[in-house]
Amino acid sequence: MVFEEFLYKENEKVEELEKGLETTMAAHHELEEKYADAERILQNEDYEERIEDLEIQNEELTAQTSDLEHMNDEANRKIKMLEEDLSRAEGNREAAESKVKE
Repeated sequence: MVFEEFLYKENEKVEELEKGLETTMAAHHELEEKYADAERILQNEDYEERIEDLEIQNEELTAQTSDLEHMNDEANRKIKMLEEDLSRAEGNREAAESKVKE
């Protein structure tokens, strides 16, 4: 009878330990899920910061492109004016040469 009581108490202890283990395992699983969620949030924040940085960089590059396009337009206007000046100068030279020949 003493041995049976001892076994009964030991079985109760085992059952309590198994319940504690189940509770601990459930808590561990829950913590793993929370950790994974936290990692996803941090990763999303990193992506959001990177996106913001790229948007700023894009705005800067757009402004630089606009400035370069303006400078290119100015250079093209000067080239056209110089070509016109050159054409007039060649025309004047030809006219002067033909007068000298006459």
